[in-house]
Amino acid sequence: MSKRDNNMQMEHTLTLNIPFATSKQADIACQVLRPDPILRPQDFQVKYTSKGNELVMEFQSIDDRVLRVGVSSVIDSVKTIIETFDELE
Repeated sequence: MSKRDNNMQMEHTLTLNIPFATSKQADIACQVLRPDPILRPQDFQVKYTSKGNELVMEFQSIDDRVLRVGVSSVIDSVKTIIETFDELE
């Protein structure tokens, strides 16, 4: 890792709130997403919490491209969770 890499900070942030039908679904989504490993935690981080019936995702990254790619990947996972809930109803 170069000196330049050590000085990079997570200056790009985004918070997404995804509403679910119930608080239980939001909690389940949060629990399902947490174990997913971040491949480059020095470049991208995400924190999952649930508040009521909303899944709250707080993203941080070193640049806008990394943020876009990381958020897109997480959104794909959230989409799968929502589809699973729909199938189980």
